[in-house]
Amino acid sequence: MDDDVDELVRRSRAVFRTAAGLTGEAGQGPRDLRSAETVLARAEQTLVRALTETGDHTGRARLAVALSQVSGTLVQVKEARIAARSAGLDELRRSLNRLRSAISVAELVDRVPVEINHLGYRRALFSRLSGPDWSARSAFAYADPQLARDLVEIGTAIPGRLGRELPETEVVRTRTPILVEDAQHNPHVHHRLITLARTRDYVVAPLIGRGEVIGLVHADQHVDTDRVDAFDQRLLGLFAEGLGCIFERVVLADRLGRLRDQLIDQAGSVDELLGGVDRVDAPEPAADPLARLEGPFSELTRREVDVLRHLVQGRTNSQIAAELFVSPGTVKTHVKNLLHKLGAANRAEATARYHALTRR
Repeated sequence: MDDDVDELVRRSRAVFRTAAGLTGEAGQGPRDLRSAETVLARAEQTLVRALTETGDHTGRARLAVALSQVSGTLVQVKEARIAARSAGLDELRRSLNRLRSAISVAELVDRVPVEINHLGYRRALFSRLSGPDWSARSAFAYADPQLARDLVEIGTAIPGRLGRELPETEVVRTRTPILVEDAQHNPHVHHRLITLARTRDYVVAPLIGRGEVIGLVHADQHVDTDRVDAFDQRLLGLFAEGLGCIFERVVLADRLGRLRDQLIDQAGSVDELLGGVDRVDAPEPAADPLARLEGPFSELTRREVDVLRHLVQGRTNSQIAAELFVSPGTVKTHVKNLLHKLGAANRAEATARYHALTRR
């Protein structure tokens, strides 16, 4: 596909030179498909005007041949641009489908610039918006991974600021994508990033999540034209719109995953606690002396019995508190109460009474 485009651009330059030689039209030949369409359309108009003004039959014949070549090539250029745009829309759907497989926000952030490259752009930048600042989080630069790393490093160390960089400010204010032309001479762009990437023009679109602008996506240098235009502005806007929905889903999945893990942990702790309660209620095993709760032991509450079980094992208040999911202060109160009910002066005496019960 790239070879076909290059060949069409070379042919456009050739027919333009032929037409310019006949009409004396000045100007540079086309560099890419976009400029080819502009240059050839202008050459076509010049040839038509020259044909109406020229009376020489030989000259008219040459002009007619040149006009035929220019018109035919112009049609091919327009068809190629339409095909490229249709391919871009098809790739847009595929890119969004691939991003839907992301399982975390971090993975999604890393993959966004790569998918913008798949849309047909050599360089891409993804930034998160925090208050008035937008800072780079990930980037892609075709055949230049160091440039991608540098873009993120500078975009993080020197974040953009709404109100200072006017294109991004307008994107956030209107929530619509914007085409920025001749960025090298624009005093209101992020000059450190623009200078580093040598960006001529770029498109920027808002990432919207839960009704708020939460980030920005930038792209420049389309692979076919080396430039970007109004179509790229619309394409990146559609990409960012779909990306916003994916971000909301992944963020929600992240939160639900963390909540699920917490509930699993809590459920395990509750199961352990309930297991201890079940052992108090169960009539077995018969070897457990506290299952009979005779004499002063019968005055103990269920919680005091739980505390006593741990106390006779030599555990501290903090250890008992951790086992029973209560505070050390609560355990201290239970120990005080059970000592009083058992008529024991201290923990050792309560333990001795417990062992006396076991020997019956």
